[in-house]
Amino acid sequence: MDEAAGRLVLPGEEVAVAEEFESGEGTYEEGGHVFAAHPGILELDAERKVARVRTLNPLGQPQFGDVVYAVVNDIRPSMVEARVVLIHGRDRQVAGEISASLHVSKISTAYTEDPRDAMRLGDTIRARVVQEDPSLQITTAEANLGVVRALCANCRGPMERRGNEVWCPRCERTARRKLAADYGSPELRAPIARVAEPESPRRPRPEGGYRDRGPPRRGGGERREGGGRGGRGPPRRDRRR
Repeated sequence: MDEAAGRLVLPGEEVAVAEEFESGEGTYEEGGHVFAAHPGILELDAERKVARVRTLNPLGQPQFGDVVYAVVNDIRPSMVEARVVLIHGRDRQVAGEISASLHVSKISTAYTEDPRDAMRLGDTIRARVVQEDPSLQITTAEANLGVVRALCANCRGPMERRGNEVWCPRCERTARRKLAADYGSPELRAPIARVAEPESPRRPRPEGGYRDRGPPRRGGGERREGGGRGGRGPPRRDRRR
């Protein structure tokens, strides 16, 4: 565990075992393990046997194109709200409390009917900023973006990856998530390239697009009274004699 000292950690990440290190500043203990309470640099005091997470500085402001880490704090039928905690590749926290919105259509390139099929409260996600003003908008519709750390909805413990799903070793429950390619051991400093997602055969996009865009048009246009397509009237007769 000493080799892990000095690395950048995220909220909820396990940093030590309680039998070896006590919980110090910037950490908390739960179930015999010590976790990071906020993003920062991990410090393991071998002499005093204390684990700490040193706060990052200076503060930064997410900009268009930045990759950020955020903790999901609200899920609605068509929107996810998340608290941004870190800008990828920078040893700094964000400036103050910054909330970002993730629309259901920007979760994945595959059709997502309910955001809860892709992420849950308390999950840490990696996302890209696609809009700064008037509100911060993000997307996870890339292979390297998505959930990097998931919490069990039942016991709130960390979940392990099993294929395209996550599994809780305490409750032995499985759940679906929109997972980042490096789920479980995210690289917080290496550049994040824009990599397209592989198409998912399990949940294809429905005909006509996303549900909130309205029902699909039938036959290329509605037929109105008087015949013809699109109200253009009956077909013209051949005028040749």
